[in-house]
Amino acid sequence: MKFISCASYYGSGSSAVTDLISEYNTVYSFTDEEIRFLHDPDGIDDLYYHIVENSNRHNSGHAIKRYKRLVDFYSGSWWYGKKYSALFGDSWKKCSYEYIDSLVDFSYEGGWFYDLYDRGMPYYFIKRAPQRILSKIPVIKRFASFHPYKGEHTYCTTQTKEDFILKTKSYINSLFSSVVPPEYDTVMVDQIVPSSNIDRYTRYFDDIKVVVVERDPRDVWMCEKYVWKEGVIPSDNVEKYCKWFEYSRMKRKKEDVDNGVTTMLVHFEDLIFDYNNTVKRIEEWLGLDPSSHTKKMEYFNPSKSINNTKIWKRYPKEKQNIEYIEKELSKYLYSFPENNPGYINIVDDKMF
Repeated sequence: MKFISCASYYGSGSSAVTDLISEYNTVYSFTDEEIRFLHDPDGIDDLYYHIVENSNRHNSGHAIKRYKRLVDFYSGSWWYGKKYSALFGDSWKKCSYEYIDSLVDFSYEGGWFYDLYDRGMPYYFIKRAPQRILSKIPVIKRFASFHPYKGEHTYCTTQTKEDFILKTKSYINSLFSSVVPPEYDTVMVDQIVPSSNIDRYTRYFDDIKVVVVERDPRDVWMCEKYVWKEGVIPSDNVEKYCKWFEYSRMKRKKEDVDNGVTTMLVHFEDLIFDYNNTVKRIEEWLGLDPSSHTKKMEYFNPSKSINNTKIWKRYPKEKQNIEYIEKELSKYLYSFPENNPGYINIVDDKMF
C-alpha cells in the first residue's frame, strides 16, 4: 500500500493539502483526523527506542504496557468519543493487540514500582502502605508475604531492528487494509509522521511520501490569538511566540524537509497565490494523474482559503507585534505577489 501524508508545525495549513489530494479519485482519503500513534509519546517509536535501541529488563516490557494503554485510550469510549475505533472499527484493537503479542517473547506474573506509579501517586501509596507498615512488625515480617504487584504482568521482549520494523510495517498495512477498499492502492493519512525526524518514521512504510506544510508566522500568530484560542502555543507574548516558532522548526537546520524523495515542502500560501504551479508540482511528485482530479475545488477552494491569509492586516492594534515577528522571523515570511490582492483564477487567469 502506498501512503501519502501531510505534516505540519501546528496551524501551518496541512489540511489544505489533505483536502486537495482528497479531490483525486485514485486516492483513498482516510478522513481528516490526525493519526498519530507512530510518533505520540508512548507510541510506536517509543517502543522502538525501549525495545531495540535501549533494551532493558524493566523498560522494554513497560514500554509495551504503555503502548497497550495508548491503544486502549485511542479506542475511545462512550463518554469521551470513539476516536480510532470510529475510523478502524474493531480492527484497531484487534490489529494492535496482535502486533503487541508479536513483540512479546514471554511474560510472567510480577511487576515493579512503575506499574503502581503509572496509576498515580495515591494508588502507589495505597498499594505500598501495608508493606511499609507491617514490615516493621518483626513477627509479621517473618511470616507474612507482601506482594503489591499481584495481578501485574511483566513482558519480556528482544527484537532486532530489522524484526521490529518488519513487524511494524505488517501491523500498519494490516490496519489500513482492513478499512481501505481493495480498489485503492494509495491512501492519504494526515499527520501519520511528524514534521521533524521524518526519516525515523518513514522507515515503517514500504512506500510513503510526506508533504510538509509551512505558513507565514504572522498569520499563525493571529489565528491562535484571535481565532483558535487553543492555548497550544504562546499567543500572549510575542517574544515567546517567536522563540516557539524557531524551536518547532529547529530540526530543519539539519534535516532536509524538501528532499524530493520522501518529503516535499509546500507553503500554504502557494496553494492560493500560485495554485496552478503548486498543484502541478504536487501531482508530478506524487505521481498523480491530472485527469483523476475529478473533484477540483470541492474540498480545497483557493477563493475561500484566501480569507485565511494576511489576517494580521485586519488588526491594526497588532502592528507592533507584527513588526517584531517580521524582524525576528524574517526568513519564514511568505513573499506575497506584489500588487496582487487575491489569487490567480485557474480558469481564466484573471486577478481577483
